[in-house]
Amino acid sequence: MRSHPEDQVALRDVINENDEVIGQAEKEEIQHKKLICRVAFVIIVNSAQELLLQQRSARKKAYPLYWSGAAAGHVHSGETYEQAAARELKEELGITAPLRYLGKHFSAEDREMVASFLAFHDGPYNIERHEIEKIDFFTLERLRQEMPGMKVTSFLERALPLIDGKFG
Repeated sequence: MRSHPEDQVALRDVINENDEVIGQAEKEEIQHKKLICRVAFVIIVNSAQELLLQQRSARKKAYPLYWSGAAAGHVHSGETYEQAAARELKEELGITAPLRYLGKHFSAEDREMVASFLAFHDGPYNIERHEIEKIDFFTLERLRQEMPGMKVTSFLERALPLIDGKFG
């Protein structure tokens, strides 16, 4: 099993609601003080025009067993959103792929600024079991039909409108 990066201490930039860096802190301090940090979020589309979604591991503290994008993770201090997105694709799925920036939103409930990216990739994928319970492929139609009965992250809900017209 790969060593898990979240187990290592990494400083994160603390930001305000305008995404301006106002300091640095470790994960525990950010959570304890309810500070705002950055997250990179990636949606993958394959050549069959299906979205690759991951069901988060049952071991995750936040949103265990929720469905989310292909990869996501906190941006380390000094790292760009795009660098973090590329790192998370490699860590969680074992892949590299060109990233297309979709947009950014502030998640007030999670105290995180989230930048979303789109990538195209057909696998194979080397799933990081510490992070991911399983992956599945969804057409937009299937996802819209099944989503009301699924536990999905707010990141996925907020990113889906950003991909309309970007593929297919």
